[in-house]
Amino acid sequence: MKDLMQLAWRGLKQKRKLTLLMVLNLAIGITLLLTMGTIVTRSGHSPIDERAERIYHVSLNFMDPEFERRTAFRSPPLTYRDAEAVSEAFNSSPMIRLSLNYTTSFVLDLPDKSVRPVTAEASAADANYFELLQVPFIYGAPWREEMQDDAVIVLDKKANDLLFGGENSVGKQVVINNRQLEVVGVMDISAYLRRFQNMRFQGRANDMAVVPLGYAHANNLPRTGYMPCRTKEEAARTRYRREDAQGLKNAECGYLHGWAMLDPMQLDNSHAELTLWARNYAQQQTSLGRFSHAEPYYLTQLASLNDRMSDNLYWEQIYLKFAYLLFAICLINTIGILLAKNQSRAKLVSLYRALGANKLYILKIQLLELSMLSSAAIILGLLLAQFGLIAMFHLALYQADYLADAEQVRRMYSMDIPFALQAAVGIFVAIFTTGLYPIVKASRTAPAAQLRG
Repeated sequence: MKDLMQLAWRGLKQKRKLTLLMVLNLAIGITLLLTMGTIVTRSGHSPIDERAERIYHVSLNFMDPEFERRTAFRSPPLTYRDAEAVSEAFNSSPMIRLSLNYTTSFVLDLPDKSVRPVTAEASAADANYFELLQVPFIYGAPWREEMQDDAVIVLDKKANDLLFGGENSVGKQVVINNRQLEVVGVMDISAYLRRFQNMRFQGRANDMAVVPLGYAHANNLPRTGYMPCRTKEEAARTRYRREDAQGLKNAECGYLHGWAMLDPMQLDNSHAELTLWARNYAQQQTSLGRFSHAEPYYLTQLASLNDRMSDNLYWEQIYLKFAYLLFAICLINTIGILLAKNQSRAKLVSLYRALGANKLYILKIQLLELSMLSSAAIILGLLLAQFGLIAMFHLALYQADYLADAEQVRRMYSMDIPFALQAAVGIFVAIFTTGLYPIVKASRTAPAAQLRG
């Protein structure tokens, strides 16, 4: 084996310019393929992918008949009365866990004013929110179900770092809207690259805090997310966002996002139960003069939303297809360069044959040489892809006018190690398969034709 390694290394050093050209040729194709593939792959995945096929966004379409749902991401949120109905229906269901939330914002401060206040985008949610999202906690835990109306709060790691220097803040107080809330937990959702819980799928910011839904309603925390209203309620929508919480409870305005998590052991039955309830409830509301739209409800799977999110990356998908095309061209160029290189050393191969080396031995030398060349190209491609992702990260920050959460954007444009390893193996196989033709052809060189004269 040592002799084979030495001969393969000598083969690489012969015609060094051609060897370098092959490595650079392949590395460029690999760089583009890994860079764009990583961006598209990360955009369509989340830390809860293993349960994404059994989580559904629940939408009951109270809108006017002419309402047009242009994308699945703009399904109407639930009105307060519809949210109450679906919550009551599945509150004690053994097969379906329901979570409700709405997007809000406020200024986080400390009672002693010892740090700079933090403007936070947050969620008002029930206790099931944390289980559904599989939220990881650094300190403390979520509030209990019976604390739904209490003045408590869960901070994200970023907010905790800004307010408390990263220390354990459980039991301490923060101030929002001149009211003190007790910190019961500190979560870290930096791995959640997209803020899917409010259907925005935003990749540049995430929740900095979560407060109980009951407390948010009682203290009229503003509703800053997507909030469509029927035509007759349009004039009051601005008031409903920040002031009239009591009026909102009876209004035809949607602001609450409902997520249903189905039992994995009874997936078909629980999905059928959810669908049956939505259909029956829609029929009941239609008889009461509501739900006049042709599509009265939508049950949208989180996994399909992730797939559509990847498909919606229009330019990224184009660049990825271009990267595949360029990589194919690079493979074709590699065949040409290998043919040229092998032709130039035909006499050396013939000499090996004349000295007693059989075809299999020649084949082993060249396959080992191709393996070394492929490995060098892949390693270089991985390094260049890392620089490419860094460049894309800075470009994304520039496009966001540097207002985005830098750490959130950085994670979106960081190397996905499992994907990179899978891609590296696939690329190695592709290069190896492509290089077989010129190698087999070289191993069949007739010694007499090259050595005479």
